[in-house]
Amino acid sequence: MYELQGKVALVTGAAGKRGLGRAVAIRLAREGADVAVNDVSLFSVRYTDDDKIEGWQGLKSVEAEIRALGRKGLAVEADISSRHKVEEMVERCKEEFGRIDILVNTAGIRGPDVPVLEVVSEEDWQKVMAINVMGPYFCAKAVAKIMIARGSGGKIINFSSIAGKVMRAAALYAISKFEVIGLTQALALELAPYRINVNAICPGPIATEFTKFGAIIRSYMRDGMTSDEATVKAFSQSTLISDTPLGRIAQPEEVAGLVAFLASSESDYMTGQAINFTGGKLMCH
Repeated sequence: MYELQGKVALVTGAAGKRGLGRAVAIRLAREGADVAVNDVSLFSVRYTDDDKIEGWQGLKSVEAEIRALGRKGLAVEADISSRHKVEEMVERCKEEFGRIDILVNTAGIRGPDVPVLEVVSEEDWQKVMAINVMGPYFCAKAVAKIMIARGSGGKIINFSSIAGKVMRAAALYAISKFEVIGLTQALALELAPYRINVNAICPGPIATEFTKFGAIIRSYMRDGMTSDEATVKAFSQSTLISDTPLGRIAQPEEVAGLVAFLASSESDYMTGQAINFTGGKLMCH
């Protein structure tokens, strides 16, 4: 639908079987792009026992899925909080594909879910900021250099959150996601002369394995429920659904559809935007 044939995408944080990064990578491949996928390790630090039982192989499984769709795939381990590791990753992608047209900064962590005055340690603060803010910056900087040198423009898509617009309980996470919106706007202004569009997506809750409901969802699926049925049941007692006008939680594949639009020529006149994807939960800002 979005005709990404001939394009090359790099998606970070993609090792999880039911994660957002994998959904994004597969959607871009279905649209015709060759895709490099990244995480801190091939199997991801969030690799679960259920994944092992199901034969999941982390980034290698995602790479295989991309190739099964007839596209080129590449799995690259790298800690995005390290500028040096990011530069090595981007250079490897360039060597493999010759170009990078699309960057999707999906990787992120939540950190301690405590008030900002009760953050456990300086190390906690630095880790969340390093992965959620510096990581997207390092990736965008390295990829933008390639895009500028080619002179063909490009698309950079960052992930913020509804928490990046309306302060929620997880203060440290929210602060980092506010910063992602600022980073997006700064990059959009600086890169506009090079026809590089930079936008952010601000989702509400997404039914991934990394929410606090992930273990519950997996247990229901072991009992024979489909993913959708398990998700509805797991969230049914939560205000996350009752506070959402559309009355449900977003699926990773739905968010991936918005990424595909932002990665395509259909969004060429959009830049510097922080787009709500909240089921109507946030109708302003």
